[in-house]
Amino acid sequence: MKKQIDAVAVISSYVGQGDSFHGDFQLTGALRVDGTVSGTVRSTTQVIIGPTGHVKTNVEADSVIVSGRVDGNIYALDFVHLMKNARVMGDIVAANLLVDEGVIFEGRARINHLNVGS
Repeated sequence: MKKQIDAVAVISSYVGQGDSFHGDFQLTGALRVDGTVSGTVRSTTQVIIGPTGHVKTNVEADSVIVSGRVDGNIYALDFVHLMKNARVMGDIVAANLLVDEGVIFEGRARINHLNVGS
């Protein structure tokens, strides 16, 4: 069954506004970032970057929702949703891409239903 593009997973890890994390995030659950993260971010489900979130690394997940800022590439097996006022400085590779009005995106997008991440 195909997931709805706006579906939000249950959050299992959280970096709050004003907090920062540098290191290796390897998750089997969903991550929400409202602070700053640098290092590595990989989730088997979903990564959500909130309006105050800033991710300074590549993001790999089943789905990625961005309302804040990403300085790095995004790889998603299912979808990437760039919400209003999102800012992405990097490439996106995903099976599906949704871009709202007001997004700043500097990079390349590749919609690839078969070999995401390759």
